[in-house]
Amino acid sequence: MSNYNILQRTISKTVSFSGIGLHSGNICNITLKPSEADTGIIFIRKDLKENNVIPADFRHIYKSNLCTTLKAYNSDAKILTVEHLLASIKGNSIDNLIIELDSQEIPILDGSARGFDDIIKSAGTTEHINKFKKYLFINKKVTVKNENSVFTLEPFNELKINCTVNFPEPIGKQTVSIGNNYEDIYKEVMDAKTFCFYEDIEIMQKNGLARGGNLDNAIVIKDGKVINSDFDNSNNYFAKHKTLDVVGDLSLMGLNLIGNISVYYPGHEINRLVMNKIFSDYSNFRIYQHNKSDNFISTESVLTA
Repeated sequence: MSNYNILQRTISKTVSFSGIGLHSGNICNITLKPSEADTGIIFIRKDLKENNVIPADFRHIYKSNLCTTLKAYNSDAKILTVEHLLASIKGNSIDNLIIELDSQEIPILDGSARGFDDIIKSAGTTEHINKFKKYLFINKKVTVKNENSVFTLEPFNELKINCTVNFPEPIGKQTVSIGNNYEDIYKEVMDAKTFCFYEDIEIMQKNGLARGGNLDNAIVIKDGKVINSDFDNSNNYFAKHKTLDVVGDLSLMGLNLIGNISVYYPGHEINRLVMNKIFSDYSNFRIYQHNKSDNFISTESVLTA
């Protein structure tokens, strides 16, 4: 555990950016603001006058088919496509942050987490003195199956993700196995863009989705070939993107996971189901945090519905 950042972090200064939503096609303006210790990641829909605060919490997941959508408990306020921004926040070891936005969907930027990473690094990070991160250790094997997807977590002394995808050519079967901590995993997968098959685009658009997609922010596969001219299908690219989604979605637990993950045919829905399964039984996990002596101490779970 010596390679882990143990103090909570936020960004050092306010930073703003804008971009188009992958599914809505709408422009969204976003401002990231520093936040106090122990406040977590909070979204605020500034275009709404009331009931506009949505915590980055798996219990607020509203939909999880083509993207992860969060919804407020007491209103219809929603936020779509949170996974890449959340992956970048987790990958930069940030625990507390205010995210203000004036539309319902996080911009897709280039389809990976690279743009978000550049923005966060331009803001810098600041540690909260004497405020320590909390870690969730997996106590026993937890497995969830959903259609073709299988997600298993087992006890381990660090975070390790083994991710396998199996799609028609040119993707085929790809596997990545990356470990140590969120930060190291994120660095390996942050540049992998979202992808889709050409024949699915018309279906998505008929359902009001993929209105902001193009070859600059998504990898598109048609007739067994990638049609993006500058694409390099090497180093298990597609499995890396799915791993990026796992990092972003699992950050909604609000804790730093320690365990061995094996996921076959991953997706947002199986990621949601496994978080629900973990917290359905408190014997599945234990929560610890560092103390000033750089030792782990037990902390009582405060996760309540």
